[in-house]
Amino acid sequence: MNQKKKKIIFVCTGNTCRSPMAEILLKKELELRGWKGIAVSSAGISAKKGDTINPKSAQVLTEKGLEIADFKVTKLNDRMLRDAYAIVCMTERQREYLLDARWNALRKSGAEEIENNVYSFYELAGYDVIDPYGQDIECYRYVFGLLVGGMSALIEKLGLQALVKTPQKRGRKKRTETTKTSAKKDC
Repeated sequence: MNQKKKKIIFVCTGNTCRSPMAEILLKKELELRGWKGIAVSSAGISAKKGDTINPKSAQVLTEKGLEIADFKVTKLNDRMLRDAYAIVCMTERQREYLLDARWNALRKSGAEEIENNVYSFYELAGYDVIDPYGQDIECYRYVFGLLVGGMSALIEKLGLQALVKTPQKRGRKKRTETTKTSAKKDC
């Protein structure tokens, strides 16, 4: 039986800072848990063709031992809005915008039932993820910490465990840790 992968899309403004870091973090977390059947990507509401990951985001990911392999900026489109299992925005404001955009995309495609699958990081983890664009490297590290701190809540609230079948292994399970981070700081 060949089931389609469930698609999780992280969205920010330009797809150069926050959403690529979130994409890479969730991919790594799913890999560590041995979970298959979930496709993770990212996109930007105002992404520009030819852009790439912000060098400071890339630096922070590299410092944390995470691979960036051939990342290309993607502009969010109607197909992505229609096909996603969950769309996770970095802020409530982006969520409000994408609720309308997704509704319009689904109506254009003739969908009769529309369920909400657009979430904000605030809704899932209790805080917005600020935009570090134009800030110093410490701000990017702080934003990375916010993303790490919210991954467990995101996984739980999106019900990702129910979407996957984990391979049965004998022996001890690997443990993963997520650092809790407060979102009170402003870069």
